[in-house]
Amino acid sequence: MTDTTHLEASLDRLRAEIDALHIDDAEARQRLGTLIRDIERTLEDPKPGGAAEGLGERLKTSILGFEASHPRLATLLNDVVEKLGHIGI
Repeated sequence: MTDTTHLEASLDRLRAEIDALHIDDAEARQRLGTLIRDIERTLEDPKPGGAAEGLGERLKTSILGFEASHPRLATLLNDVVEKLGHIGI
């Protein structure tokens, strides 16, 4: 498996977890959806300045925000951050 394949598998697990969660906060769901779309766009076009701009910081902020309320989601987000790092994003 390539690093990109591992990342795509992690994104699939993250999507499934988001769908299964009972997040009443519509804004939080929207932020998560935006993060996933930005990751997908970055994978399609990894050049600097695009969707990757600030992506790492937004992911880290999301991880911190969900650590207490949804630790499994935070773990999956952290896994995605690690996989992005492995492919140089």
